Amino acid sequence: MKFIQKLLERSGISIIFQPRIDDEEERQKTIDWINYSLFAIVEKVADDIEREKLGFFPHPENEQALNERADSLGYIQYILKDKTGGRLELSQFSLVSCNSIKMTENYQKLKSLVNEAGYTIELKEINIDGDGIETYEELDDYVDDYERYFIILISGW
Repeated sequence: MKFIQKLLERSGISIIFQPRIDDEEERQKTIDWINYSLFAIVEKVADDIEREKLGFFPHPENEQALNERADSLGYIQYILKDKTGGRLELSQFSLVSCNSIKMTENYQKLKSLVNEAGYTIELKEINIDGDGIETYEELDDYVDDYERYFIILISGW
């Protein structure tokens, strides 16, 4: 194996298989931002769980979340945000993955808090495939480089 690796390095072919330096820098900046944004979730997750149990957590699919008679849905969903507060959408070619997010310090803290309380945590990657709107005049946008975003789902009560 080392022979093949040395052969590839000396011939210059190994550079094809290495990520570009700016791609790795961009990945690290994105991971650092995600770690920073997860800190806010770590700080408020216990309060959010208690609010959700009472039915006061604002779920997008539950319009009556601010109503005192709202029911608990049994889960909380957080969408990872970008620096402007919008949904953090990454290209399919981005080197950021679920595993790299799971390795961040604040995700590990969040996971341990949730597990200690006896709940489950799940990190999901959601792909965006165009806008989903097709009309007679305009077909659905199809982009070769689809984007994706990440959600954290906490449940178990």
